[in-house]
Amino acid sequence: MATGVYGTRIASNITVDDVEIFYSYSPTRNSNDVNLSDFRRIDSTLLSQANISDNTDGYDNILEGVYNLKLPVQYFNSKGYYTIYIRPKEIPVVLLDVGVLSSFPDVKGLVVDITSISDTKLRASMSENNELVGYRVVYFDDNGKRKNYYRIVTSNNRCEPVVQNMSDTNQKAIRYRYNESSTLTFITVTPSAATTFKPNAVPYIGSAAQKVLFANTKFEPVMIDLELVDHDADTISTMLEGSQLRNLDNGLITTFTDNGEIYNQVEMFSLKDSETGNPIYEVRKNKTDSIDFSETINDKN
Repeated sequence: MATGVYGTRIASNITVDDVEIFYSYSPTRNSNDVNLSDFRRIDSTLLSQANISDNTDGYDNILEGVYNLKLPVQYFNSKGYYTIYIRPKEIPVVLLDVGVLSSFPDVKGLVVDITSISDTKLRASMSENNELVGYRVVYFDDNGKRKNYYRIVTSNNRCEPVVQNMSDTNQKAIRYRYNESSTLTFITVTPSAATTFKPNAVPYIGSAAQKVLFANTKFEPVMIDLELVDHDADTISTMLEGSQLRNLDNGLITTFTDNGEIYNQVEMFSLKDSETGNPIYEVRKNKTDSIDFSETINDKN
């Protein structure tokens, strides 16, 4: 008996043309501030592929499945919570027709005009035979809302329409045959055939002039929760454990980094009662805009 671990998942190798990135922002976690319906699209070129610096196997140095995401201040410039959503790129396509092959009338598929595709990568994939295998086709209902079911592409080949006489009537029908010089492509999907126990229940795969979405299936959508804060573990450690200078003459307390640079400075003073002159309040005021840089710790040792 065979033993071992067997898996079917592999690390994805994608490019910026395969992804779409969206983000939303909320200043707090309060329910009134959270607005996940307000997602905005950002440039997918912010995603870059990770490389192996000491690659010696003779192949490329790409580390599949690992990617770096830049967070430019153009989008991420405020303290608060960001939700980042990365999904396979979805491209709208209008079906030219849903038909069958002239030589194989049992084979039903989607017909798309390649020249009508605006996305350059999808247009290139449709131009090459079987480059769309594995893509997902998403449908909309009559109200323009996305349906919960989809179909998976099993093949795509260039085709051309032909007029064919029906065998049992005098009518003619448009069918398709493969032609490498055509600007149309015939796309088969699954499931598209009826089951043997219910042969009249043919699965729906689309209709002529219907708008659908084509999306790759190279990875699952990813949701990232990001929090931007004023302080991290290093800055908190500096305030708790950093060197300090207390100037008893002017009441300044200066906190320094490990490099001897001023990190924080506060002024300590008392507020006295106007009648008795007794101190009643002790004030600790941050001097963020008027730091006294003459306060140094190096010359006080």
